[in-house]
Amino acid sequence: MIPSVCRTIADAPVLPTLHPDHLDEDAVCSYVRLMYEEQYAALEILCRPLESALRLFRRISRREERKLIALGLGTITSADAAKRAVEARPDFIVSPAFSRNVLRVAVVAGITYVPGVFTCQDVQDVLDAFEDEGLGVEVLKLCPANGVGVDYVQMLAGCFPGIRFCPTGGMSLDNLAYWRECPHVGAPMGSLFVPQELLENGNWTEVRQRLRQVRDVALSKNVEMPEASPDSGRKSGGVA
Repeated sequence: MIPSVCRTIADAPVLPTLHPDHLDEDAVCSYVRLMYEEQYAALEILCRPLESALRLFRRISRREERKLIALGLGTITSADAAKRAVEARPDFIVSPAFSRNVLRVAVVAGITYVPGVFTCQDVQDVLDAFEDEGLGVEVLKLCPANGVGVDYVQMLAGCFPGIRFCPTGGMSLDNLAYWRECPHVGAPMGSLFVPQELLENGNWTEVRQRLRQVRDVALSKNVEMPEASPDSGRKSGGVA
């Protein structure tokens, strides 16, 4: 893992994700600029579908907004998809579970790979594979986080100190404060922090307001939120 990219992902207030359908590069670049202005450091474009995501990513890469924040490609689940993804030169790639095949492609390309894990055995498998490549592990995705909570993250962190876990699956403004209370939690990932329809409709004033609200909750800036369980805000489609 490239340390600077890993720290960016781990320390970000959240890591928003978006689906490529129904969005053009102008909309995404406007979103990226707002994210940058509101102190967000990373965005993940989900490769669902792959072709749409790659086409959108290449178009964004020709724009000056590409340099503002770290941009990643997610839901990479095969060596073929990884090879096509790294050709677009994202800053990082993400998968819902660990794949040695994806890791090999990422290592050759020199691109950070953030795999998903759920159990202690999953984490150990990642550590072993990364060690074989001469790499350390700083941040992993906890997928799916629906149905578990910060106690589970603390258990994982106790077994594997030094790793931050980024929960995904049902992450929303309603349960963000709950997750961010845990020091072992990195940037929660998901598409529910800023609803995609706001981007599709070009409602940039509301997008900015939403980004500020999410950021302030994540950083605990005196924003009162109702008590939430880890399942609050659970919806489908939130897994990166």
